[in-house]
Amino acid sequence: MKISFHGAAKMVTGSKHLLELPNGKKLLFDCGMFQGNPEESDALNRHFGFDPNTINYVLLSHAHIDHCGLIPKLVKEGFQGLIYCTPATYDLARILLLDSAHIQEQDVLYHNKKRAQRHQSPVQELYNKDDVEKCLEQFVCVDYHQLVRIDENLACKFTDAGHILGSAAIHLEIHLEGKKTKISFSGDVGRYNDELLKSPEVFDQCDYLILESTYGSSLHEDISIKDQKLLDAIRETCVSKKGKLIIPSFSVGRTQELVYALNRLEITKQLPEIDFYVDSPLSVEATNIMKQHQNMLNKKFQKY
Repeated sequence: MKISFHGAAKMVTGSKHLLELPNGKKLLFDCGMFQGNPEESDALNRHFGFDPNTINYVLLSHAHIDHCGLIPKLVKEGFQGLIYCTPATYDLARILLLDSAHIQEQDVLYHNKKRAQRHQSPVQELYNKDDVEKCLEQFVCVDYHQLVRIDENLACKFTDAGHILGSAAIHLEIHLEGKKTKISFSGDVGRYNDELLKSPEVFDQCDYLILESTYGSSLHEDISIKDQKLLDAIRETCVSKKGKLIIPSFSVGRTQELVYALNRLEITKQLPEIDFYVDSPLSVEATNIMKQHQNMLNKKFQKY
């Protein structure tokens, strides 16, 4: 058995971890896009470091682009297997990948105009919206705690990682040569006692653990401290200086946390009489997906 890391090793983006089994099968934990410096990221995103045709399965931990953003390119370059993830991860990945394709198409139009002026050959996007639609046909949705048989030698299960909606730790069972080996891949791990998400679940013992560790040595601030810092910034900018406060935020996870905090401050009558806006169609769509899955979860529990 062999594992190689083609991203998110000595860096925090482009998660791709390739597992090669003794029987020749190859599995990919996540297939993320490198993000950061445009020139460096583009060079890294153009080459996987392995042949997509040889990959049999993809196991996806969650929908952030640095974990799923190169799946359309993987399919475009020959991957024909199935992609396993939770239902919520599929729903979020769909809108995020379509948005990623749209951004790439717009960026390529702009850059090719500049390149034409310099008599340089045009460049192509990593993938387009048609490539996204095609790759979505290969997704298989698996509920938390459901052991799914991938083939005669492999089975996997997802447990809640508490990072974003649908995020999961992946637990792979390998039955080869009369032996069972268990490998767990954490993906990104959320916080305990989060206001919007469940805490990361405890999972069964494994033989090998591939662990995300970006904030492993960090202590997070208490929510009340975060609220006070947000409130101070609003009062200083919008009240004292009579200006406008612009807060950049990820469309999935961070935006919802920010809106929730603003709502909490408003309910407790701490927020000044100001208007606030979410200027992001993608954030609104992601929030609606979160509401849909919460409603489905509530209906499920009402049966018991």
